[in-house]
Amino acid sequence: MSGAFHPLRLARKNPGVGRQMRRDPEDRITVSVSRNLALAAVFGALYAALVVAFAPISNLPIQARVADALMPLVILFGWPVIVGLGIGALAGNFLADSITGFPSASIGLDMVGGSLVNLLAGFLAWKIGQQGWRIGNRNVSWFVATIVETAVISTVVGSYLSIVFPSTALAASVLLVLAGEIVAINIGGFALLNIVGRPRSLDLLRSWGFRIYGTDKDR
Repeated sequence: MSGAFHPLRLARKNPGVGRQMRRDPEDRITVSVSRNLALAAVFGALYAALVVAFAPISNLPIQARVADALMPLVILFGWPVIVGLGIGALAGNFLADSITGFPSASIGLDMVGGSLVNLLAGFLAWKIGQQGWRIGNRNVSWFVATIVETAVISTVVGSYLSIVFPSTALAASVLLVLAGEIVAINIGGFALLNIVGRPRSLDLLRSWGFRIYGTDKDR
């Protein structure tokens, strides 16, 4: 019978079944670049928005820059966020300075200085955060990285703000910025880093295709 099963008859295989669809390397690179650009854009826009929203305390000698709570996240996301926060500082400082009476001749200094210091502090924190230094069972690399961010930003920003506002002495300017950065980075930012850095959160981010740094699983 033509419809009977024959032991030697070969079953036709559907080439689309039982085989994982593979993406071409060029497609994977394109997706990765697009994802990184989107991440940089999101962090840049968010940073700038926070700087402007809290403008009175974001850019004057007495400040607590809420936007800097995002700085520790460079430890997890690397270059896309480093670049995003640099661009965010450039745009955010321009807008915030323009609406808060910042000396117009010094707006360019704050834009460039703030952007470059975010890039430098972010890069250093990213590298330090991957070291895996431990005290007992505690990974202290993240905390050391946030301390470095605070020290770099306070020194650089405090120094040029003492030039922009000559009535504030250099030491006082640095200490004022330092106090605000401790609140923003070492308290708020470090807490945010530990929330986003939970294993379940990181697994979810990896499932979305993000590259994660600074954890035991990613070294």
